[in-house]
Amino acid sequence: MFLYPMWDHESQRIGKQKCTPWGYRLHEIAELLEFIGLLLFFGVGIYLGYRGLSNTFHLTLLWLIAVPFGIGLVSQVMYQFSWVMALKRGFEYDYDKREASWIENGERVTYRYSSEQNHRW
Repeated sequence: MFLYPMWDHESQRIGKQKCTPWGYRLHEIAELLEFIGLLLFFGVGIYLGYRGLSNTFHLTLLWLIAVPFGIGLVSQVMYQFSWVMALKRGFEYDYDKREASWIENGERVTYRYSSEQNHRW
């Protein structure tokens, strides 16, 4: 729940960003929430362990486990919706050619990353 797959290539990442900027922002927010949820998951575990060792643990504290999972669920919904937004625009990624394509104004647009694009001197 807390780990999303990495981008296959810069073409996929930048292609999704060009295809649907709002969907890409949603994707970024989902990844940030995923990280926060993961940190909270470990934090809650440490906190509950501390409360157990100090003999102040109560069963009512177990609801804290729901917080990171709730954040993870919200993150998952946002992540999936970001891909739905991209797929509605016809986003496709060719893993062999490492190029992204989508439909824009009725025509298929293709994007392929090249390392020379990022050299800004």
